[in-house]
Amino acid sequence: MNARVVSRVLAPVVLALISGVAGAACVPVLGSVRLLPDASCQINALGSQVPAYQNQCFSVALNLVGFPAATGFAGVTAEPLVGLSGPTATPAAVIDAATSLPRQSIQTARSVVYIGTGKHRTALYSNDVIVAQVKLAADGSMSTGAVTEQILISGSDGKGAYAKVTGHLNVLGNSIGTSASVTGKLCLP
Repeated sequence: MNARVVSRVLAPVVLALISGVAGAACVPVLGSVRLLPDASCQINALGSQVPAYQNQCFSVALNLVGFPAATGFAGVTAEPLVGLSGPTATPAAVIDAATSLPRQSIQTARSVVYIGTGKHRTALYSNDVIVAQVKLAADGSMSTGAVTEQILISGSDGKGAYAKVTGHLNVLGNSIGTSASVTGKLCLP
C-alpha cells in the first residue's frame, strides 16, 4: 500500500478505535474544498430541511486528509438575522458607521456532503455562514476581498461509518471555481 492509501484507511480506523475507548474523539482536520455552479440545483432534493434557496447552487468536492473524499451539494439561503437595527434576512451587509457603506457581506448556506461508499456512506448536513470583505473602488464599484466560511455539521442521515460525526470546518478563501484550504475539527462519539 502506498502512503496515500494507508492514511485514508488508517486515520478513520484509529479515530474509531480512540472514540470507542475515550467516549468521544475529536481530531483536527485539514484539506481543501472546491465549489462549482450547479445549474440543476441538486441541493433542492433536501426539500423542507432547508430554507428557501436563492438560486445560487453548487456542487461540492471536499478532501480532508485521512478521510475518504466527499462530494455533495450546497445552496445559498435566505435566513433570519437579527442585529442592533432589528431583524433582516441574509444575504446582509455590515455597514461602516463612518462612511455608511458596506464593509462586509454575510451570506448563509446549507450543504450536504456524502462521505464514504456503499454501506459505509454517510450524508452529513451543515449550516454555513460566509463572511466576505467588501472592497470599494474609487469609481464606486464594489468587489469581494477576503472570504471565510464557517461550517457547522448539523446532523446526518444516520447511516454509514460517519453517522454520528459532529464538528466544524473553516474555509479560508473563496472556494467557488477554485480550491480553498479547509481546517477544523471532527468528532466521533
